[in-house]
Amino acid sequence: MNLSLFDWTIIAGYMLLSLGVGLYLTKRASSSLSEFFLSGRNLPWWLAGTSMVATTFSSDTPLYVTGLVRGHGIYENWQWWCFILSGMLAVFFFSRLWRRLGVLTDVELIHLRYSRKSAHVLRGFKAVYFSCIIHTIIKAQVILAMAKILDVTVGWGKWESIVISSCVTLVYSVMSGYWGVVTTDLLQFVIAMVGAVALAVIAVDKVGGIQALKVQLSPDTLSFFPPMNGEFFGTTFMAFLGYMGLSWWSKYSSDGGGVIVQRISSCRNEREGLIATFYFNVANYALRTWPWVIAALASIVLYPAITDHEAVYPMMVMELLPSGLRGLMIASFFAAFMSTLSTYLNLSSAYFVNDFYRPFVVKEKGDRHYIFVARVMTVVLSVLTAVVTFHVTSIIGVFKFLIAFGSGTGLVYIMRWFWWRINAWSEISAMVASTVMTVVAYTVLGDLPYYGKLSLIISVSTGVWLVVTLLTGPSDMEKLIAFVKMARPGGPGWAPVRKLIPGEVQSEDLSGAFVNWGAGCLFLVGLTIGTGKMLLGYYLSGYVWLAVSLVTGWLLKSRMRDILK
Repeated sequence: MNLSLFDWTIIAGYMLLSLGVGLYLTKRASSSLSEFFLSGRNLPWWLAGTSMVATTFSSDTPLYVTGLVRGHGIYENWQWWCFILSGMLAVFFFSRLWRRLGVLTDVELIHLRYSRKSAHVLRGFKAVYFSCIIHTIIKAQVILAMAKILDVTVGWGKWESIVISSCVTLVYSVMSGYWGVVTTDLLQFVIAMVGAVALAVIAVDKVGGIQALKVQLSPDTLSFFPPMNGEFFGTTFMAFLGYMGLSWWSKYSSDGGGVIVQRISSCRNEREGLIATFYFNVANYALRTWPWVIAALASIVLYPAITDHEAVYPMMVMELLPSGLRGLMIASFFAAFMSTLSTYLNLSSAYFVNDFYRPFVVKEKGDRHYIFVARVMTVVLSVLTAVVTFHVTSIIGVFKFLIAFGSGTGLVYIMRWFWWRINAWSEISAMVASTVMTVVAYTVLGDLPYYGKLSLIISVSTGVWLVVTLLTGPSDMEKLIAFVKMARPGGPGWAPVRKLIPGEVQSEDLSGAFVNWGAGCLFLVGLTIGTGKMLLGYYLSGYVWLAVSLVTGWLLKSRMRDILK
């Protein structure tokens, strides 16, 4: 079924609006590096939080979720639901620490936390590593999804889709920087969610309603937790244990990650940074999960013979939606895609300029020069991403590889906030070991189950960086003292540094943070599962999960009142 003129008008209107925003904000974004990369550090929590949600919701996300549900069942979403644990870690342990440091990127932490030549090497290396490798993989995953969508909906080839879908995003990202990103994020998120809900409602109606849908699906498909089938050490349950026991804390963004840190840094103060991060996690898991999951369940009944599970979602758009809604849905795909791509384009150029070019290449130039370089690098990195995307084939495969690729570094990124002995060599060795072990796991040990790959990468990398940490000296004490005064991290791991600081340094209460983290995780898991249970008509268990969320939410409200004073 082809798109109508009305559909194309909606899509074109959205594109023109996005370009208009870019043009309107170009002058403001060009006034300083802070404006170009952080909107002058003056965003309200709701805009920063919505930008977090919009950025992590891309065109690949509904395709990815559809692939999980069709391939295994609802329970396979724990592959990403497990990051509820690290999300709450970012809220209660790291959001205020990041905002206090006032960094432009998370890589800038290296300059504030470590000393000596090794710190300079690490900062420059990570700037290139994230901007040219990690973010290229992420952007390739996002563009691949858009290429699949456009192949099904309008019949474009892969190169056509890569070039056309990226051009509008590239233009307004280059012109308006972070201001363009966050301003369009709000509109993009609304459009994307309206489209997702509309498709879910129509797909369920097509199969005869929720009850009729449940009758036609197996209990395993509808299960919220992996079925054990009498085998505790079966592949399905062990994969679940791998997600819950390893993935969430071992990922390279375990202490927030560049996208979240950029938005925390752009908030007005610590309080709004924490609220923005909390709001993001609630919207990310409890709200936006279910339109995709329900549409994916309906697709199993409507398209039982399709083997390319990731292509089913755009097929549903073309075959189930009427004219107008079809155009809105494709516009929503563009919205989700553009939100994520623009963020990573902006952040990649921030890494390159702020953490590589300005400290090591050209040190004393005005902001106008660095903004020009940032715009040039945005274009260069886009070309690099286009080439990589052409050779990528699987969204789920890229997602799982990316988790594994950085899984050996997560713990050291957490521990650098709480143990004074961590140094630049700790991070360098963790990154090298993680990269080497990922190559080994995916080539020499390619038949190893995914949880086995994660366990191997994490255990070897952790052993390596711990040995390196103990064999090398800590950062200079002057640097550590300055860091403690600025960030005020909590825990006994900083005791040797604190005793050298005259007077009392107010620091984070880690015991209280652990209580808040536990309550936050229970609140969000209860809200996520409870919402899904209610939507699928499992009312008794739904009420139980929502009751868990209500109780822990009440506890959090009383505790957060003290935190946010």
